[in-house]
Amino acid sequence: MNVSALYDEKPKLSMSAQCILFVGGGSIGHVAPGIAVARALQQLRPGVHAHFIVSARAEDVPFVEQAGFAATAINAPRLSWRFPFAFMHAVRAARRIIQEHRPAVIVSKGGYVSLPVCFAARRMRIPIILHESDAVSGWANWIVGRWAVTICTGFADSINNSKAVCTGIPVRGDMTAGSRQKGLGITGLSRTRPVLLVVGGSQGALALNQAVAHHLQDLLDCCEIIHLTGRGKETVVGDVPGYWQCPFATDEYPHLFAAADLAVSRAGATTLMELAAVGLPAILVPLEGVAHNHQRRNAEVAVASGGCILLEQKRLAHALVPTVRHLIEAQDSRHIMSSAIRTLHHPEAARQIAEVIARQLA
Repeated sequence: MNVSALYDEKPKLSMSAQCILFVGGGSIGHVAPGIAVARALQQLRPGVHAHFIVSARAEDVPFVEQAGFAATAINAPRLSWRFPFAFMHAVRAARRIIQEHRPAVIVSKGGYVSLPVCFAARRMRIPIILHESDAVSGWANWIVGRWAVTICTGFADSINNSKAVCTGIPVRGDMTAGSRQKGLGITGLSRTRPVLLVVGGSQGALALNQAVAHHLQDLLDCCEIIHLTGRGKETVVGDVPGYWQCPFATDEYPHLFAAADLAVSRAGATTLMELAAVGLPAILVPLEGVAHNHQRRNAEVAVASGGCILLEQKRLAHALVPTVRHLIEAQDSRHIMSSAIRTLHHPEAARQIAEVIARQLA
């Protein structure tokens, strides 16, 4: 199909103010903030209906449905030699979904799933609101940002654009309602020592998992461990006293954060804000070399707050254990870091983005 011909096609869609399409996927970090915004929007506008367009990953649709919303998956392409063909196929799929739901606004969380949907939406003259969580935009968000009527940003000054407004990054509403006792009950940990949470985002982080497995006994000498590994990325076999692992958490997720005293984490924007929401100090190991090194930039912003320490992945083998041990032993430093990381959290982020959406419906 000729791209320019599709782009020049006259619109045939009559839009309804009753539906908002949220698009994002490929990781739960591209889905969970949209759920928080959808709930806030329904409080502002009870008649609004939200529908999600997500990736074909096994986790995305069930995650949205468990939150009480409907979702449709599309096979959106990443960059490869097949991109032009796969992209146009995804655009046609997105157009069919848009025609079915007749949305008033498209809310894009960004990433590769958003590009074909927003391409179709722009052609159909549907307003696009982009939420850019990261401190620096990847290529997909850079393109969508040019089409958006408003760009909501997670970090101040991350985008120098007259359409940008800093709203912060929404986190799931129950993150701050986690129970330490429930977390300990779920994991069976004794709480006789501090607890380290290891999390690599919804997809896990094999490099972190391997480092934990290699240094497990040394780490267990100073703390107990809750480890969210990602599906298929478990590296510790068998039951080990003081160590609990799980590939993916949903309802229990806030309780696991509440049970921890320190985290070792990737530096995805949503995970960072979840750490900030609960005041959990962290050792950040950013995934580097992807999407304009956005995790490295996120980590640098978090470190500047005083609530995190940056540890490069290449130094994991030598620095993980001494860094964890130092912070486990330095309880006063952890308390200071806990207060500092909370400054990154915007409790009203979901409502502020919902208000931006509502203005498009006025």
